[in-house]
Amino acid sequence: MKTPAMNALCLILAALAMISVAWTPWGAIYESARDERSVGDQAADKKISLSIKTDLADRDSKLALKVHVYCFLRRVYLVGAVDDASFRDFAVATAKKTEGVKQVNKYFVAESDTTSDDLKLAAKVRTALIGEKELSSTQVETEVLNGEVVMLGMVRTKADAKLAVRIAKGVEGVRKVTSFLIPPK
Repeated sequence: MKTPAMNALCLILAALAMISVAWTPWGAIYESARDERSVGDQAADKKISLSIKTDLADRDSKLALKVHVYCFLRRVYLVGAVDDASFRDFAVATAKKTEGVKQVNKYFVAESDTTSDDLKLAAKVRTALIGEKELSSTQVETEVLNGEVVMLGMVRTKADAKLAVRIAKGVEGVRKVTSFLIPPK
């Protein structure tokens, strides 16, 4: 008999297994093939995000781990739970001065001890997104911070972006959804 805790653990393990595939050569090939961006744009975005991550880690490796850096079409998204205002400001300034960056967006929340709950909620959101047949959810990245879901990535249509947000809002425990999803122009 499965308990709610066992169900949550199974969801977390399934999500981690899926994520680990992305770190293999096959995952990289799949990730590149399913991306709406050109290979050149993907390479430029990867270079930008790695440059920013390196600069953050050089300043403070512990705080750098709390800031997730995403880049899509030279637009940078800084997401994290960081109380240190000077480090948040440094992260934004670093992103703005990085060569090739067109725009910087930030989503910072206060640090808390909700990591376990956030991981469970992230697994629920990911499962709900994958379960929606009308949505190509492979390009939707999600971060959960203090019960708040941040959605990032490239989507095929504006309708996909709206659907992804509606799905995330429908997951029990989600307090707020912020979308940085980018539909084609």
